[in-house]
Formats: sequence, structure tokens, C-alpha cells
Amino acid sequence: MVKFVIIRHGYSIYNKAKKFTGQTDIPLDEVGFEQAKDTGEYVLQNYKIDKIYSSDLIRAIDTAKPVAEALGLPINKDPDLREINAGCWEGRYIADLKVEYPEAFEKWATDVGLARCGDGESSEELSKRCERVFKKIARENEGKTVLIATHGGVVRALRCNWLGIPLSEMKNVPHVSNSSVTVAEYDNETDTAKLTLIGYDGHLKDKVTEFTLAV
Repeated sequence: MVKFVIIRHGYSIYNKAKKFTGQTDIPLDEVGFEQAKDTGEYVLQNYKIDKIYSSDLIRAIDTAKPVAEALGLPINKDPDLREINAGCWEGRYIADLKVEYPEAFEKWATDVGLARCGDGESSEELSKRCERVFKKIARENEGKTVLIATHGGVVRALRCNWLGIPLSEMKNVPHVSNSSVTVAEYDNETDTAKLTLIGYDGHLKDKVTEFTLAV
């Protein structure tokens, strides 16, 4: 059994600007750094972390740093923990995408599980990537508690995978908030996971920020 403590990265400069981020490597903003600090304190108070993994994008790495620095642990960076590749939508204002790609963006907004992100990855491809990388990390860490710093789309895909929710119903699975904590117990023998906490952000108090496609 492996315990995964999964953190969505803190509020970023593109979250604030209402841009579609994808795998564009942009930093946290001031609120995001504060969220990462608060989440780090929450994790340290409630879990004994043995190992740390992160997406190799800076907003995830900086979200993991408070825990890594407190424990003196390295951050193992893995590009398979990245957000979905958004192709030609990367770094674009959401308001502009709605105008320039009306049909494709409407599909993404209303039926995300069966949609493709611009000319980048589909939700199905992201789901398979998430399944593969978490299975690999679980194999490497039997009996350990592992901190994972990653992205909203990854957490959403994992919830569908682990709860047996078909991609056609992903649209009904809400994003977790920035710097929230999701916990799962992963069984290496059956390759199944039990979610024991989903998107907890009570420790952030007045610093909670939500994902939205609205402009």
C-alpha cells in the first residue's frame, strides 16, 4: 500500500490573468506562494512524508518546496505529472479562445472528458498518462507516504480513474481548488486506489481560489 498526498499547485499568474495554461511554464503569483506555504504547514502537521514527486513545471515545484525544504528531501521531477498539453490554446486568454475556437471550446467546456485541448492532448490521453505515472510511482514506493505536486487536470483525471467514473461523466467532476490536498491509498496488488480526502482546502481559509472557465 502507498499513501499519495496530492497537491494541486497554488494560484498562478495565468490563473489570475484568466489564461489557458496547459504546459506553459509560468510561476505562482503572490497568493500562490502564500497558499503553498500554508499547505506545506498543513501537510507537515498531518502526514509523515517519505518522498516527494512533482511535475517539472515551476508552479508545481514551488508548491512542493515548503515541504521539501522543511524535511530536507529532494523533489523528484517527472514530466508525466504535467498538466494537459493544450497545443495552440497554451497561454491564450480564455475569452479569446471562446471567440476563435467556438465549437472546440464549447465541447471542452461542456463535455471535457470526450474533448481535445486545442491541437494538444485529449482528456483520454491525459487520463492514460496519469494512470501510467501513478502506477510507476506506486511501484517504487511500497509502504511509503508520497507527496505529489501536480495540476488540476491531473487530479480530475485521477478521480475519474480511481472512482470508476467514465470519461463521458468527467464534466460532472469539479476541479479542486488551488493548493488543495487530495489523499489516496493505492494498492499495488490490485492497482486500485481508495480516495480518503478530496480537494481539502480548509487550511487556506480566506486564500481559497477556484478554477473557472468564466471570464
